[in-house]
Amino acid sequence: MRLLHLADLHIGIENYGRVDPTTGLHSRLRDYLERLDEAIEVGIAEGVDVVLIAGDIYKNRTPNPTQQREFARRIHRLRAYGLPVFILTGNHDVSPAAGRAHAVEIFDTLAVDGVTIADRPRIHTLHTRSGPLQIIALPWVTRHALLTKEELRMASFLELETMLIERVERFLRQAADDLDPALPAVLAVHGTIDGATFGAERQVLLGRDLVYPRSLMALPNVDYVAMGHIHRHQTLGDHPPIVYSGSIERIDFGEEDEDKGCVIVDLAAKGEARWRFHKLAARPFITIAVDVRGLNEPMQRVLAAIERRSLHGAVVRVKVEARSEQAELIQTEGVRRALDEAGAHSIAAVAVEIERSSRGRLGSGDASILDGLTPRRALEMYLHQKTPPLTKERIAALLAAADELLSEDVQGQTDLLS
Repeated sequence: MRLLHLADLHIGIENYGRVDPTTGLHSRLRDYLERLDEAIEVGIAEGVDVVLIAGDIYKNRTPNPTQQREFARRIHRLRAYGLPVFILTGNHDVSPAAGRAHAVEIFDTLAVDGVTIADRPRIHTLHTRSGPLQIIALPWVTRHALLTKEELRMASFLELETMLIERVERFLRQAADDLDPALPAVLAVHGTIDGATFGAERQVLLGRDLVYPRSLMALPNVDYVAMGHIHRHQTLGDHPPIVYSGSIERIDFGEEDEDKGCVIVDLAAKGEARWRFHKLAARPFITIAVDVRGLNEPMQRVLAAIERRSLHGAVVRVKVEARSEQAELIQTEGVRRALDEAGAHSIAAVAVEIERSSRGRLGSGDASILDGLTPRRALEMYLHQKTPPLTKERIAALLAAADELLSEDVQGQTDLLS
């Protein structure tokens, strides 16, 4: 039996792009949908028997109708090929409030044939063209789902974590015992395993992680552990394989050097699962870092650094280290034009970082610069050095807000002393 394991689709993330006027879709939404299409093509070409999505279908818990429509189109395509689809709920899918539907509940409500929504811990048996497949589902665990109100009210945070782990462990042990040892079995988990390496997903997490001991996943009768939640593809064990497929598309520059993809899993003889990672054509994120300190023509150095890189279709940021007297020589708009001409998909930032004199190099005369430097004056100096420059109106508004905060702080201190 062969399955396609993918996770963290995050349909709806729309950073670093633009709306296509011909389709009305954001270019980054297209990125995520195209990666999902690519993963589906891989699965079909590889002749998979089932598709397992280990959580986080959308960017957030309230996807808009367009995002739902586009995902449903992909599900319809998989079902047209006769492939069962198993969807585990992740932290971006769970209901935002008690009594409200979660992000993928509509497939369950409509009882879409061949689509299984796993939103609570239990065992599922899927019927595939290669025979039955058992899946132990462990979706994103919320404290309210496993604990009573009394336990939540009376216990400390550490006690709550301990109780949660104990209850998850009891469920997993019992589920493993209930499996038919003659049939292939997969454990699907959306969560964090102790020892896993995080990436940029820390920026989009919704809630605090419950960290599972790795030993919890090494269950008898389980052939493969399909993980979701952490965006960096990695494996944390071999018997059985504990594999994070990783996300299908890059979110930010924190994932600049990470490959994105999906996993093809072969469940041959019992206990002999084999898997391989398939890299997808995720949009490149590129940082161009240039140090122009000490150069007479810093702008030429920046443009040369851009010319040396292949930037077509990439999300690009430029970071320039310069001295204060060079700042006016680096034309931000000229840098942006060069990036546009190089075919960059979007420009995340053009930042000129001014070299600061170290304290150890300050002479007695220079040290006087710091004398009487108030927080308000320090903020004013910082705002005037921002790149790209702020408007006078924006600086005035920010300083006015700072004045209000500072006056409240002074008044608060006065009240405490009185």
